[in-house]
Amino acid sequence: MDRKTILAVVLSALVIMGYQFYITKYRPAPVGNEAGAPADVNKMLPAGPAEEASISEPEIIGLPETMATVETDKYVVTLSTLGGCIRKIVLKDHFASGGNNGFDLLDIADPGNGVFNMIEDLSPNRINLTNFTCEEKKDEMIFTADIGGKMGVVKKYIFHNSGYLIELEVYIKNITDQQITTSYLLNTGSNMGIDSDLDKRYIQAVAEAAGKVGRNSGGKGDKPFVKGTVGYAGLQSRYFSVIVKNSIPTEGAIAAKLAGGNVSSGIKVSKFAVLPRSTVLHKFSLYAGPTDKRTMGQYGLSSAAGHGFLGGISDILLTGLKLFHKIFKNWGIAIILLSVLVNAFLFPLSRKSYESMKKMQHLQPHMDRLRDEHKNNPQKMNKEIMELYKKYDVNPMGGCLPLLLQIPVFIALYQALMKSLELRGSGFLWVKDLSMPDAVPLPFSLPVIGNSINMLPILMTVAMAFQQRFSTPKGAAQSAQQKQQQQMMIIMPVIFLFVMYRFPSGLVLYWLVNTILTMFEQRAIMHG
Repeated sequence: MDRKTILAVVLSALVIMGYQFYITKYRPAPVGNEAGAPADVNKMLPAGPAEEASISEPEIIGLPETMATVETDKYVVTLSTLGGCIRKIVLKDHFASGGNNGFDLLDIADPGNGVFNMIEDLSPNRINLTNFTCEEKKDEMIFTADIGGKMGVVKKYIFHNSGYLIELEVYIKNITDQQITTSYLLNTGSNMGIDSDLDKRYIQAVAEAAGKVGRNSGGKGDKPFVKGTVGYAGLQSRYFSVIVKNSIPTEGAIAAKLAGGNVSSGIKVSKFAVLPRSTVLHKFSLYAGPTDKRTMGQYGLSSAAGHGFLGGISDILLTGLKLFHKIFKNWGIAIILLSVLVNAFLFPLSRKSYESMKKMQHLQPHMDRLRDEHKNNPQKMNKEIMELYKKYDVNPMGGCLPLLLQIPVFIALYQALMKSLELRGSGFLWVKDLSMPDAVPLPFSLPVIGNSINMLPILMTVAMAFQQRFSTPKGAAQSAQQKQQQQMMIIMPVIFLFVMYRFPSGLVLYWLVNTILTMFEQRAIMHG
C-alpha cells in the first residue's frame, strides 16, 4: 500500500469518525389561533375572576401530583396533573436490548421537563407548577386549571389506538375584562431512553423552519438553534424520535443539555393577545416512535428521518440491505451480500487504482535512482520524475483519486448501518446484536478490555494486515520510502482496531467482508 492509498484510508476513517458530529440547520406554518372554543370546553374554563389566588415558585419535585395512564396498541403514556404534561412513554412494539417489556422512550423524573408542559410569561402564576384537575373520556384526557385568577387553561389530549400520534388542543381563556398579552415555552422532549453508552452520542434536538432542518446537542442553552416559525421540534436518539408538530407563530426552537448527557427541547411561542372574555386555541401533535422515513412520512415528518447530505446514497444502501434480508431472512447475511454488491459496483474504480499502483511500483527503482542522482537539485529531480511519468503514461494521482471517490459511499453506509433500527437486536453467528459490539464473554476480566472481547474488529485487523502484505510485490527493492511504507502497514491495522473496536458489529462485519474482497482483488491485479 503506497502513501497515497494510506492517506486515502486515513482520510476515510477521519471523515467517518467526524461525520457523526456533523450538524445541519431548519418552515413556517400557518397561525392556529381561534377566537372561540367549543361549548364543552368553555364549561370547564372559569367564567370570571376568581378570589385572590397566586402560586409560589417552589421546586417542582415534591409538589403534589396525580398520575393518569393511557394505553393504546402502540404505547403506554403516563400523564401528570402537575402542569398537565406527559411524564413517560413506553413503546409496546419495541424492546430494550436484552428485554421484552417494552422500550422506555421517555421517562421524565421532573414534571417541569414533561412533554407539553408550558412555562408562560405571567410569572409568578406558573402553568408548569399548577396542579390541573383531570377528566378521562373515551380516547381523551382533559386537564383543567385556573391560572392566578386571570386565565383558564384546558389541555385536551386526543389518543389514537393505532399509530404513534398524540394530539393536543390547548384552550387559553382570558377571564378578565382586560386584554392579556403573553407567550410561553412549550416543552417538546426530555430524557430520551438510552439503551447503551453508544446511544448517548446520538441524542439531539431536531427542528424545522422555512424548509430547513437543524439539529443541536444542547450547546446553545436557552438560545434558539432554529429561528422563526417552527414546523416541528423535538428530540431524536439513535433509533427513535419524539417530535411535536406545530401550527402557530414561534420565535424558534431551543435545546438544552441535561445531566448525564441527555437533552431537552422546546418551542418558544411568539407573543399573542387574548381578548377579554375570549378564548385562543393552539393545536399541536406529538409523534413518538421509531426514526423510520416511511413511518414518519405518514405524519409529514420524513425530513426529520434523513441521514444528512448523503441521505440519498444511504437510502439506496438500506433498500438493498432490506431486499437481501427479505430473501435470506438474516441481517448478517444481508450485510455480507451488500458488501459484495458495493464492492462489485466500485470495482472499476478500484481496478484503475490498483493498476496505477502497480505501474508506480514498477517505476519505483527508476524514481529512487533519480532521487539519488539529483538529491542536491530538487528542481531537476522533480522535472526528471515528471518526464518519467509522461514516458510511461503514469498518473501519480491515479492510485488515490478512485479511493477518494469511495469515501461518500463509506460515509453513507456508516450512517445507514449506525442508525438502522432493523439491526437492533438481530443476531448473526456468535453476534447477539448487530447494532452493538459483538462482545464475546471471557472467563476472566482483563484491564481496559473487561470481561468480554470484540472479535470482529480483531478479525478485521488481521484481514487488513494480510491485505497490505499482499499489496507489496515479492522481491521489491527495499528503498527508504518502501521501508517507511512497511512501517505504516504495521501501524494502520492497529489504528483501525482502536477506531472500530467499539463500533456496532454490523458495521465492522461490512468492513471485514470488504477488506477480504479487496485483498483478493489486489492480489489478482497487482501480482497478475
